[in-house]
Amino acid sequence: TYLAKSGADQDTPLARLRHMNPVAIELYADHGIDISQEPLEIAVCAQHNNGGLAGNHWWESVNVAHLFPVGEVNGSHGVYRPGGSALNSGQVGSFRAAEFIANRYSDRTVSADAVRSAATGAAAELLSWAALCRAADRSWEDERGELQSRMTRAGAHIRSVPVLEEAIAGAWSQYRRISGHGCSSGTPEEAVECFKSRYLCFAHVVYLEAVLFALKSGVGSRGSSLALTASGEPVHPSLDDTWRFQSEDPAFREKVLETVADGESVLSEWVTRRPLPDTDAWFETAWAKYREGAIYD
Repeated sequence: TYLAKSGADQDTPLARLRHMNPVAIELYADHGIDISQEPLEIAVCAQHNNGGLAGNHWWESVNVAHLFPVGEVNGSHGVYRPGGSALNSGQVGSFRAAEFIANRYSDRTVSADAVRSAATGAAAELLSWAALCRAADRSWEDERGELQSRMTRAGAHIRSVPVLEEAIAGAWSQYRRISGHGCSSGTPEEAVECFKSRYLCFAHVVYLEAVLFALKSGVGSRGSSLALTASGEPVHPSLDDTWRFQSEDPAFREKVLETVADGESVLSEWVTRRPLPDTDAWFETAWAKYREGAIYD
């Protein structure tokens, strides 16, 4: 339907692209690539993070007070969220967060002494870890490359329980190594990459644990992910038995996967998704609540 409405019913993909978006062909040509003669490599990359931190209808975190995760980091993005809708969500979320902060958090909520004490403690911990990094054997580039390769292999769009189990063991091992021994940088300016690698490493541990939990729960091939299993359905007649997938269990469409990381443990559970709000408000009552500030309660 999309192609028909676009008038793109030509015989080949190249002809359809030439009709719909000739500028794309010119872009490759500007870089010395003639896509009418040279095939393009297709690489699947993560674009949207359809999940994230749990937030309420004002975009405030439900478990970290005064934190407002807005955009793709907010858990309001679903499996089938269109890109344009996701961008609008970020714009609306930012506005609503600012509005709520102005009306409910305009006064100081923490003392300057408490902030100073927390910052001093955090700085001391980071300086101690930075000292480890200066004597580390492995560079931040090596550590970053390892976790990125692991995520591509186990946490991308093609997933399986055995591969995830092996990957999680390696992920925890890497995180403990970085935490205990640091990672080196070539220049002082690159030192920040050491810190990024440590936090990215922990994040990829949590993601892999969550993905494994979902597969073991029986969610199947949901959204853009393909869950491989030996007892599943063949993907295509031309592919061998390695390519068998578990179909999606539609029951999980009514659930949201929540994952909590605490130290060296990661706990996940399925919770029933919040229903769409049902309200009998009309203009006069809604406007009155807005003017009175009652909507922020």
